[in-house]
Amino acid sequence: MKKSVIISGILVVLTIGVGASLYSMRDNVGTQMEGTQVNTSDNKQALLDSIPKSDTEQILDGYTGDEFDRFFIANMIAHHQGAVDMAKLAKTNALHTELKQMADNIISAQTKEINDMIDWQKNWGYPASSGEMMMDHSAMGMMDENASMTSDLQSLSGEAFDRKFIELMIEHHQSAVAMSRPGVKNAGHQELKNLTGKIINAQISEISQMKQWQKDWGY
Repeated sequence: MKKSVIISGILVVLTIGVGASLYSMRDNVGTQMEGTQVNTSDNKQALLDSIPKSDTEQILDGYTGDEFDRFFIANMIAHHQGAVDMAKLAKTNALHTELKQMADNIISAQTKEINDMIDWQKNWGYPASSGEMMMDHSAMGMMDENASMTSDLQSLSGEAFDRKFIELMIEHHQSAVAMSRPGVKNAGHQELKNLTGKIINAQISEISQMKQWQKDWGY
């Protein structure tokens, strides 16, 4: 009887230990979003803090409510489209399978977010900033910058493409993170508060991964 109790006790301890380990692993693998809170591990928080404030972020710091939401959406639609265009090139020109998989994720996630933001422009009465009905031209500078990045990649393939893609996509993601930082506080709509936190979490994780690939692949 005593032997049975001891064995049962050992099994309970092992079960608790394994459960705690799995929870810890899940917590450390990626970032999480709860409401509008941006939660990061220590190394990703350091990465977030290291991203300098961009010109667009400085503008957004001074905007709140509808003014913030209209300007942010116009510029983030253009910014996301640039990432999607670059990622489409990676699907055909990249050497590493890991990079092709990340490209798929970028296309899927950011295309959905573009469509959500276009819907919000319509639903919230903001002028269109893309397509044939474009009336808001505040993102034209963003479009030109993204077109230049895509152009830099078009003639490359293999290792040369992967090296340049990672360099440019890290820069591009840092810009998106900087733009999104004021959103949790300044956005008027809860949907946009949630989106800015989601962008920060997702793109900080991808920046961290791409920096690791630079080390692993000797770039």
